[in-house]
Amino acid sequence: MPFLLPLLYQVGLGYSAVQSGLLIMPQPLAAMSLKLTMPKILARFGYRRVLVANTLLMGMLMMLFATVGPETSVAVIVAQAFAYGFVSSLQFTSMNTLVYSDVPDRETSQASTMASTGQQMSLSFGVATASLTAALFIPDRTHTSAPAMMHGTHQAFIVLGALTTLSSAVFFMLKTSDGANVSLHADTDGAARA
Repeated sequence: MPFLLPLLYQVGLGYSAVQSGLLIMPQPLAAMSLKLTMPKILARFGYRRVLVANTLLMGMLMMLFATVGPETSVAVIVAQAFAYGFVSSLQFTSMNTLVYSDVPDRETSQASTMASTGQQMSLSFGVATASLTAALFIPDRTHTSAPAMMHGTHQAFIVLGALTTLSSAVFFMLKTSDGANVSLHADTDGAARA
C-alpha cells in the first residue's frame, strides 16, 4: 500500500506529492486513534477472531481502492484511507503483541529479535510483491498514460487484496486461548483466562 497509493494518486490521478501525502495522512491518524480501543477489541473478541476478521476486512479494503478514479471525491478517498489505517494498525498491533503474549520473560529478547526481523522481511516482501504485481498490469511503465497506470494499480489492488484475504487462513490455526493472558479475553463460559 505505501508503494501503490502514491503511484495511484500521483501518476494515475495527477495529484502532487504534497496532495498525495495529505491523502495518505488519515492512515496514521486512524492508527493512533485505534490505540485507545485496541485493548477493548481484543478483550471482547480475542486474538483469533480479531486476526481472522481483520485480515478479511483488510483485504476487502485493499480491493476497494481499485474503485478510486478521477471522479472519486477526496472525502471518499480520505474515508477509505482512514478505514484502511484503522484495520492495518489493528493487524500489526495484534500480531506484534501476540508474539510476546506467551513468551517467558527470559526469552523476550530472542522473541523481540525474531519479531523485528520477521516484520522487516514482511514489509520488504510486501513492497516487492506490490511492485511486481503492478509491473504485471502496467505494460510499458516508462511511456504509459495516466489511465493505463491507474488501471494497472487497480488490478494490483485487487490481486493483493485477494492474497491478503486468503492469508486469513493462517490465523484459523490459532486457538481461542492464544494470547488470552494479554488480551484478557474471556472463555465462552465467562471465566477470564489469566
